[in-house]
Amino acid sequence: MFPPALRAGRGRPRRTAVLTVMSTFFAVLALAACGSDADSAGSADAPTTAVTSYPTTIPANTTLRVGDQNQLKATLDLAGQSTGTPYKVDWSTFASGPLLLEAFRASAVDIGVVADTPPVIAAASGQDLAVIAAWNNPPGQLALTTKPGSPIRSVADLKGKKVAITTGTILQAYLLRSLDSVGLEQKDVSIVNLAITDISAALARGDADAGVTVEPLSTAYLQANPTAHKIDGADASPMVQYLITTRRVLSDPAKQAALGDFIQRWMKAVDWRDSHTEEYIDKYYVEQLKVPVSTAKVLVGTGVPSTFVPIDATSISGAQKLADLFYSSGVLPKKVDISKVFDARYNSAVKEAQK
Repeated sequence: MFPPALRAGRGRPRRTAVLTVMSTFFAVLALAACGSDADSAGSADAPTTAVTSYPTTIPANTTLRVGDQNQLKATLDLAGQSTGTPYKVDWSTFASGPLLLEAFRASAVDIGVVADTPPVIAAASGQDLAVIAAWNNPPGQLALTTKPGSPIRSVADLKGKKVAITTGTILQAYLLRSLDSVGLEQKDVSIVNLAITDISAALARGDADAGVTVEPLSTAYLQANPTAHKIDGADASPMVQYLITTRRVLSDPAKQAALGDFIQRWMKAVDWRDSHTEEYIDKYYVEQLKVPVSTAKVLVGTGVPSTFVPIDATSISGAQKLADLFYSSGVLPKKVDISKVFDARYNSAVKEAQK
C-alpha cells in the first residue's frame, strides 16, 4: 500500500471517512522556496557514506521515537511485530508530511515514513535527513484524469492545457514524470494549484482540462462523471517510499542498533499486510478507521504488494531524476545532489529480513 499523510484541509463532515483513509495514504510536503548548497547535481554512483553495516547491540535503556502518520503502528500491531522490542518505542502521530518534517528539524523524532518528494527538499535546503530504507509500491494510486467530455486522450495532448495538481506534493512529481515521458515540461501546461480534495470537483466544473487525482477519489469521480476518463501514457513507474532518520540519530550507536531492528520488523509487517489483505482491511480500515469495505478495497487493491529495494546506484539515480525534474520545472533554484541524503548501512538489515 501507499501510506502516510495528506494535509486534508477543510473537508466537510460527510467526507470524513474518505479523508481519514487518505490520511494513511500520503507522505508529501509543501515545498518551500529554498536554495541548495550544491551548485550542480553530483554523481549517484553510490551513497555518500561508506558505512555498510551498523551496531546490533541495543542497550536496555534505549528509546526509539517514531513519527507515525496512521500507518506504521497499526500495521506493526496487526502483524504482531510491535511486541517484544528490545527498546522502548515512543510514538508520535502527525497529521501531515510537513508536520513530520518539522519534528525531524526539531530533533523530536528518530524515524518516520515519507514518499519520494521530502528527500529532494532536504537535499535542497540542507536539512539533516537520511534515507535508510526504500521500497516500491505498484502504480495505480494516482491518475491523470480529464474533465467530462474532454477530447484529451494522451499526455502529449496536455500541451497548452490547464492541469490541476497540488504543487509541492507527489501529485506534482507524478505530473512532471508523465510530461517528461513525452518530452514536455511543466512550462508546457498551465498549472491550477488546488487542494488534493478539491481537484475532482474542479474537473467536474470544467475549471481545469485535466488533473492528477488520487484513490479513492479517482474512482468516485469517474463513476460520477462517465464522460471523463483517464489519460493514456501517464506515469507508470512504481510509487516510492522511504524510511528516514537523521545523521544526528545515526551518530548514536544505540539508536543505530534500534533502527536496524525496527527496519526488519517493518519489512515483516509489510509482508504480512500484503499477504493478509482481507484481514488488514477488516481490522484496520473497517474496525479502526470506520471506512467502507468498498473504499478500502480500492486503496489496498492498487497499493500492494510492496517491494523493498537496496539503497544503491539504481534507487539513488531514480531520486536524482526526480530532483532534476523539480529543478527544471523551476521549483528548485539549483540542481541538488540527492545522494547526500541516502545511507546504505541498513541494506544488510533489508537483506536479512528478506530471508
